[in-house]
Amino acid sequence: MTTLHENSAETVTPARVVVLGVVAFATLAVLSLVWWTFSPVLGRIYAVLRLIESASLWRFTGWGRYFTGMPVGEPFAYVSIYKSSVAFGLVAALLTALVGYFAWRKRSRHHIEALITLPRLGFGREEIGSRFMPADRVMRVPDKDQEAFQVQAGVPNTFKGVRDLLDARAVETELDAIPWHLAGALFLTIDAVAPLTDRKARDAVLKAVRAAADRHAANPLAEQPVTLLPTLYGALLQAITERNGREDAPLRQVHEVLEQKEGLAAAVSALAAAALAMQRIHFPDYAWLRHVDPNLQSAITAY
Repeated sequence: MTTLHENSAETVTPARVVVLGVVAFATLAVLSLVWWTFSPVLGRIYAVLRLIESASLWRFTGWGRYFTGMPVGEPFAYVSIYKSSVAFGLVAALLTALVGYFAWRKRSRHHIEALITLPRLGFGREEIGSRFMPADRVMRVPDKDQEAFQVQAGVPNTFKGVRDLLDARAVETELDAIPWHLAGALFLTIDAVAPLTDRKARDAVLKAVRAAADRHAANPLAEQPVTLLPTLYGALLQAITERNGREDAPLRQVHEVLEQKEGLAAAVSALAAAALAMQRIHFPDYAWLRHVDPNLQSAITAY
């Protein structure tokens, strides 16, 4: 039976430490000798680099005046390059430490390893809710209020009695009895079968129903914004009656569904099937329904 790691961990021997120390001191000695010998030239180069690095502010310091005021050809003091570098070294060290702190902070909070690390108490309901999304947004036990809301979702199709669905005034009178979630789903499926030329209406409806579904998921009895129904009813009226820029055949198909189906949910389901046949249905557009009417969402996504 063999061990997992056959090679022992490499250790630093005293001899290696001595060798590294000798090499370091020898390097410093060579650099000091070079400075001692060529300081008249190297000092000028050093001064130019410091002036560029500090945007000429270095000349107003003591060491700056020393290096820039030295006559050409004169050697610089041996310790001058070391002492003059102390301030720059401290600033560079502080900046390096600051960058390192921000890098460590980002690594410890936003790196994928930090996000997927098992919490101390494990991935319980509360931990999942705090880290990802509320558990009731994924699975919510129906209560009496939700059951009552779903019972009311079986709304009759009042458009069936309208003689002319291109008559905006006649259609408008039938909108008030439609729950907001059915108005949103009906608009989206109508627009999928017979797209409106104004695509801003679809964006506005999606934004409105998703926000409303979030409120309903948190509290089924929560009041919706006063602008919700006017937004949905206005878009739905436009989707049913507007002919500008739309093909006659798809719009006629929409009207036939609205004239034949007994309930609005059945009309939405039939329109979704027609849109899928045209490859115009986008299932993510109806994900918000799972918080409000999962049966209707299932009818749409079951095709």
